[in-house]
Amino acid sequence: MIPKDTVDAILQATFIEDVVSEFVQLKKSGTSMRGMSPFTNEKTPSFYVVPGKGIFKDFSSGKGGSAVTFLMEHEKLSYPEALRWLARKYGIEIEERQLTPEELEEQTERESLSNLSAWAQKWFSSQLLETGEGKSVGLGYLRNRGFTDGIIEDYALGWCPEGSWGEEGALAAAARKAGYKEKWLLTSGLCKQRDDGQLYDFYRGRVMFPIRDVTGRFIGFGGRTLKSDKKVPKYVNSPESPLYDKSRALYGIHMARNAIVREDRAILVEGYTDVMAMRQAGVEHVVASSGTALTADQVRLLRRFSKRMTMLFDGDPAGLRAAIRGVDIVLGEGLDVKVAVLPDGEDPDTFAKRLGREALMEWLAENSRDFIRFKIDLLDAEAADDPIKRTELVRSVVQSISHVPDELKRTVYVQESAGRLGMQVEDLLAELSRQARTRLEKEAAAPLPSLQPESPSAIGKPRMLGRMGRKGREEDLLRLLLQYGRQKMTLEALEDAAKDQGLEEEAPIEATLAEVMIHELDTLGLAIRHPIVDQVIQTYRERMLEGEIPGPDFWSQFSPEVAAITADILVSEYSLSDNWLNRHGIVPETEEQLLMQALQGALYRLMLDEARSEGVRITQRLEALTEDPGTSEDPEGEEVHLLRKKMGVSKRVGRIAGHFGSTILHRMSEEDVQQGQA
Repeated sequence: MIPKDTVDAILQATFIEDVVSEFVQLKKSGTSMRGMSPFTNEKTPSFYVVPGKGIFKDFSSGKGGSAVTFLMEHEKLSYPEALRWLARKYGIEIEERQLTPEELEEQTERESLSNLSAWAQKWFSSQLLETGEGKSVGLGYLRNRGFTDGIIEDYALGWCPEGSWGEEGALAAAARKAGYKEKWLLTSGLCKQRDDGQLYDFYRGRVMFPIRDVTGRFIGFGGRTLKSDKKVPKYVNSPESPLYDKSRALYGIHMARNAIVREDRAILVEGYTDVMAMRQAGVEHVVASSGTALTADQVRLLRRFSKRMTMLFDGDPAGLRAAIRGVDIVLGEGLDVKVAVLPDGEDPDTFAKRLGREALMEWLAENSRDFIRFKIDLLDAEAADDPIKRTELVRSVVQSISHVPDELKRTVYVQESAGRLGMQVEDLLAELSRQARTRLEKEAAAPLPSLQPESPSAIGKPRMLGRMGRKGREEDLLRLLLQYGRQKMTLEALEDAAKDQGLEEEAPIEATLAEVMIHELDTLGLAIRHPIVDQVIQTYRERMLEGEIPGPDFWSQFSPEVAAITADILVSEYSLSDNWLNRHGIVPETEEQLLMQALQGALYRLMLDEARSEGVRITQRLEALTEDPGTSEDPEGEEVHLLRKKMGVSKRVGRIAGHFGSTILHRMSEEDVQQGQA
């Protein structure tokens, strides 16, 4: 458990823009920062960070909150895990007592797997650097490949001992001793189970390549055998787990992300050692697809840091096929992609070591080709004069172009392709249109998707001009408090209040909006039903007694639930246009200038809701009394009493509605009825 004073120190040291920038490329936008959403596949940035308030808001997904909330949402961390992440970033030491085996078991599955992966990496590293077998076999192999001790340390490489088949694996035994349960060893894929129930190490006799996420956390492993037996797979990788999703992981991304932003380009290679060799040669903006074919999720991860990519492949048939498959995926995600094919007999590992940084970067600049030229040149030789193969070539090229989301880019690619293929532009456009029509017809024949989201978080909440329902009206009240709580207002003192204070009847008084709002809530006897809104208002009460009115940035240090709702309320993707003044000479009145009216309006809407809810309760009781008079000791008397109350409520509703200039009564929603019963 993390002590509260340590939690406070972590939150005070945290700058949300620093945290979010680890995952999202942000650009200055007024007093905020803006970038592409890391939660959805959007084309126009709608993700905002407000450093002054310590919050973020993503309008495409509806998510928002503090730096802690962001880490919990983005990295799927628990609250304690997010705090530990921040502590590591800002160099804050956390003194926690050692968990008992029972408490370890009670931790979340993801946290347990994360802890196990971190422990396993250290164990593999110690086996490589401190044991005779590791030094002679594993470390000997890496040094023979030309890797320096610095690179071995940077990528946290390790060794898994061979061991004896009939015995429990060395890793399994060490993990048990450290308190890790069999369940986690099997789920993580570090161990497998024989028919007799005994565990054995899955990676035995392999050099270990830990796989990390964008933050540097260990999430999986790749293991390379040093045996020449062709029946033994050269590489094996961690299975899918709650911690590791291979389709979303990129090897080396934690080391490369800053360099990708700096160079405004990512270089994609095929294997672990390719990444290491390129970095050792001085090329840092390089990643690999972690032993899988390139996926759309991996491309989206790279797109957070740059929209330009160079794909570097071996010149063998397998490498060329991979290039063709991967290009279409990259194009579909809107990236500008170039392809470079290494000379025959070369791979990125040997090539990078031989050339060094300067020569390698020069070679890449000269030999990186646009995907259209690459694909046509690659397939044109195969097609030759064969009409059928040539037709397939044309369709393949057009298919790649069809993945480009930008219409203007598609047109340019069509024109360039037509020239290189010796065809008319109109013919390629016709083929492009035909493929699009075929795809639409297939989609139309497929079952229509459900209109209901899979979960409440699967779709963003609609942005409305006014918040509806009791919950929305209470949030409107909270919005005024958060935005303008410290703002001073000049009020005319009520006669009784003025006399109590020894003031003249019409003497003006000055108070903050927070003071006025809380006074009015107490005077009117309005109860706040939303638990988080009530928590925030109660905190205002407590702080005001101490002579302090919290500002907007105060709430980012609270629980993720509080931070999320305050971010949702405080951040807007819209702002008042300067054109009102600059073009039309009109100076519109803002809410800030009309605070009293805004506060009165919010209170009146809440009073109206309270009255309507009371009316619902009265009507429901009258209906129940009519159906079963036996529920009352005096049915007639209670009925008269209820009818009088109903008339009083109706008059009250009419008076409140008059504040808005019109009758605003309407049929109550099911939600209102339920709230009325509460």
